[in-house]
Parts: sequence; C-alpha cells; structure tokens
Amino acid sequence: MATLLDRVTYAAGQTARVGWFLAHYAAGRRQLKPMPRPDFPVGPFPDRQALLRDMRQLFEREWRDIAAGLVPRPPVLDPDPVAWLRRSAAYFRDLRQVDQRRHAGVNDEPNHDPAHDHLPRYYRQNFHYQSGGWLTGESAEVYDTQVETLFTGAADVMRRRTLKPIATFLDGRDQRAARLLDVGTGTGRLPGFIHHAFPGLRIAGLDLSRPYLDHARRTIGASGRLKWVEGAAEALPFADASVDIVTSSFLFHELPKKVRSTVVAEIARVLKPDGQAIIVDSALEADLPAWKGLFDLFPYYFHEPYFTDWVTSDPDALFAAHGLTTVTTELAFLSRVMVFSKDVAD
Repeated sequence: MATLLDRVTYAAGQTARVGWFLAHYAAGRRQLKPMPRPDFPVGPFPDRQALLRDMRQLFEREWRDIAAGLVPRPPVLDPDPVAWLRRSAAYFRDLRQVDQRRHAGVNDEPNHDPAHDHLPRYYRQNFHYQSGGWLTGESAEVYDTQVETLFTGAADVMRRRTLKPIATFLDGRDQRAARLLDVGTGTGRLPGFIHHAFPGLRIAGLDLSRPYLDHARRTIGASGRLKWVEGAAEALPFADASVDIVTSSFLFHELPKKVRSTVVAEIARVLKPDGQAIIVDSALEADLPAWKGLFDLFPYYFHEPYFTDWVTSDPDALFAAHGLTTVTTELAFLSRVMVFSKDVAD
C-alpha cells in the first residue's frame, strides 16, 4: 500500500528531474543560433499550458499505477551526481557542434568512417545532428541527457508506460519462465526499468551500436537475467517463437519504411503464439492534430529523416500485416504506447 510519504517522495523526485532538464532546455536555447524560417507549411502548436497539463497527467497516471501496486516506484538508474554533472557538461559541449551541423546541413559524418562500413546505411547518420550519431562512446554518454532535455524530463516516464501492459501480461504467469527482448535498446534504460519492476524476467537488450551496449553494461549492469546483445532489429538473432514479450522505445521513427516492415516481421517471427509486442514511439499527427506544428518542425531542427513518414503512418495496419493484432493504444504526452498480440493459428 502506497503511503503519503511515497507519493511525496515520488513527486519530489520527478519534479526535480523535470526541473533539471527544463533548465538544460532553457540554457541550451540561448546558445543556439536562430534557424531560417522553414520553406514548408507548419501546422498549429499547443500552448505551454497544454504541454504542461499533458505532461503532468502522464506522471499522475504513473503514480496511480504505483499506488495500485501494478508497478514499483521507479528506481534512479543513474544515482551518481558527479556523473550527472559530467554528462551535463558533455551535452553543452556537443550542443555547439550540433548547432553547426544543423546550420550547415551536415548529417552523414558516421557514413564516412570505415569502421562503420558493416552497419546499414540508414544507421550511419548524425541523428539529432549529434556528434558520432549513435555510434561512439561519447555519443552514448550524452544521449540520455539530450533526449531528456528535448522532452524536458519526460522521456523515461514515457518509456515506463510499457510496465503496465507487461504487468497485465504477466498476471497469473511465472515471470521466471518468461523471456523479454528489447529491440533497439540504446543505452538500456527501458530494460533497466523492466528489470527493476520484474526481476524474475529473463531480459535481453539488443542494439546495433556496440558503444551504446557498453554504456548500458556500465550504467545498468548485467546478470544472468539481464543481457545485452549486439545485433540488427531487421535480423533478430533469436529463434522462431522463442520470446514472450518484445518491447521497443523510440526506434520505429528512426527506421525507413521498408526496414520498419522487416523489423515488424522479425518481431512477429520471434514472438511465441499469444506473445505480445509493446511499442513506445512518437505520437502520430492523427493523434494530436492541434499539435501538428511540433511534428512538422521536429525533423527540421533535429535530423530525423524518417520521422514524417512514421507520424503519418498507420501502425495498426503495419503490425496487422504481419499477424499482430492491436490490443490497446495509449497516448502518453508526446508518445504512443501500442500493445500488439501475436495471432494464434487455428
């Protein structure tokens, strides 16, 4: 049973986190040179109050799940204050280079490094105009600060919306016998939260970037129940029908349309009959038409070449084409949390 102290502690921790990254956002904006006005139509924007209201509702929803005993209070995955300061300094150092690339239109530096020749072409880019793309240890060090600054401290709580459907799926099952695969795990934050909430699960976090996986091992840890696997989402190194749950957070908007379909086919292949895929990614234009301006400008300010295709797509149809039926869809601030079940053959 959650107590008043639990609620106050949760609220204080999340408020401090939002304040930290909101300060980064405000300070960062002052360092950036104004971009030219875009030469394409831009839709409407939400006002600040609407954004704050939706973000507050997201945290309130998580608290209700905690109070109901569905999920535990989230752990602090990065408790070292010195590391926070180090990552903050790295973020602001890289911000100057991000701004230079943005104004120069430079977005393919990783493609010119022969060390990355074995990786898919779509992956060898400066996503977010970040130094190194997703392919260096320095990039891994700054990634979470950059993304949390972008979402003013709400990225992790959006990821954690996967925990409720995982809890629902595991209800009445022995979690020690279940296997979960997180695809495109990046720095491993989602597996870190899942491992804390469901310590009996066997969890594997898969990513193409070895430096990001190394970062996950250092910061999240590894054990017999939590492993990190280097591999491609479009060719999962897992047997057919071998995984109970597949999760993924903020991967699909970074995939070309054709690759996206291949990844869904792979997810369907490795899922057991009646298994579930739980996907968190950007909300769609159709979900938030009054916020369309955010969707229009995000790929303009942050190099995201496949984002527009994602936010104008139909994920239900994409997953259904590979035998995965929509169970639930939840809008969570700027994200969409989608649960799909693998169809069971008659």
